Amino acid sequence: MNMRTINLSKNKFTGTISPICSITGQSFLVWLDLSNNLFSGVLPDCFGSFPSLTALNLGDNSFSGSLPSSLGSLTSLEMLSLRGNKFSGELPSSLQSCTKLKFLDLSDNELSGEIPMWIGQRLSSLVFLSLQRNQFRGRIPHQLCGLKYLQILDLSVNKILDTVPPCLNNFTSMAEKVSLDRRIEHYLSDVVSFEWLALVQVRYVDEALLTWKGTKQNYPQLGLLLAIDLSCNKLTGEVPEGLSSLQELVALNLSRNFLTGKFIQNIGHLRQLEVLDLSRNKFSGNIPTSLSELTFLSTLDLSYNELSGKIPTSTQLQSFDPSSFSHNRGLCGPPVSPNCSMGDPPPGKPAVGGEEDCDEFMKWFYTAMGLGFAMGFWGFCSVVFFKRSWRHSYYRYLDDAKDWVYVSVVLLKTRLVTRIGALSTRSD
Repeated sequence: MNMRTINLSKNKFTGTISPICSITGQSFLVWLDLSNNLFSGVLPDCFGSFPSLTALNLGDNSFSGSLPSSLGSLTSLEMLSLRGNKFSGELPSSLQSCTKLKFLDLSDNELSGEIPMWIGQRLSSLVFLSLQRNQFRGRIPHQLCGLKYLQILDLSVNKILDTVPPCLNNFTSMAEKVSLDRRIEHYLSDVVSFEWLALVQVRYVDEALLTWKGTKQNYPQLGLLLAIDLSCNKLTGEVPEGLSSLQELVALNLSRNFLTGKFIQNIGHLRQLEVLDLSRNKFSGNIPTSLSELTFLSTLDLSYNELSGKIPTSTQLQSFDPSSFSHNRGLCGPPVSPNCSMGDPPPGKPAVGGEEDCDEFMKWFYTAMGLGFAMGFWGFCSVVFFKRSWRHSYYRYLDDAKDWVYVSVVLLKTRLVTRIGALSTRSD
């Protein structure tokens, strides 16, 4: 029998998946979903036997080791999800042969190295790209700006350095109004011709997660979302003004970096923006009045920066909790304070790190204390145990201390008895 689909997702299967290498009719298999199980071990290097495979989901298991180079043999692949495993090492260069990829989710692994330039050069059809929560380092390659169909870019929680590429405004899908037939779910609904399989592809997109304010959140109608998340990295420098040309952008998260300079002056051009998180950076100066033009904004966090001046006035901005603006140098006006006539509020805490860094410091402080005590205690015990002269001296000291305590207690008891006896004689 030539199976075209295998779906074993959301079970409790364990062990390795090496048996897939001996599946009958491998050349006819179009869809393989083993996600949300307890599979482990290294992936077998036999994917060259699945030339027709269009969707591969191995997410949310416990696979480890490096990615096999035979993944590059899946030249028909349009959807690849390996998220939520323990894959390590660099991305195999063979993956650049998967030129039809539209959905690539490698988040929540231990992958390392620099983000390959060939992602932007060879995988030009990508609509969804998530490398979140890995160990990628180095710069964001400017070649990524060539992904004109990209609608979700998530590079958060890595070790990426340098500046935000000024060419991000080349993301055509985020800069121009996109018709419904070009949205993510419609891209993926063309994966195969079966209508019921198309619905599965939509589900993959709907289950993709974004991180806002440090927690994973499902975004409703994720297929219609256009988002950039570069949070929790080591990015520096100013945010390029060109970002304000991404007029269809719905979510922007640049928090927890080391970004400096002025707030994006033309932020009001992002009329579709619903989520904006620039917290825990070093932005300075005034909040531009154009921020008040974002009528769809539902999540805002500008805390832990060096912003100052009056918060722009609008029904939208004044409805946010004061914590959205907290720990800046001199912000005033509602919702932080009634007005600005009484002068600037006192300086806040340092912008980057904030209270969580204090918690981190105390955690390491107490850990160091514990380690210091343990090392000192066991170091002393080791010396006493291995050095005979010290051991004898230590035991002699204990004997002397014991004798002194005993004598002191006897003398004290004798004095008390004598004093009690004297008091009894007087009373008689």
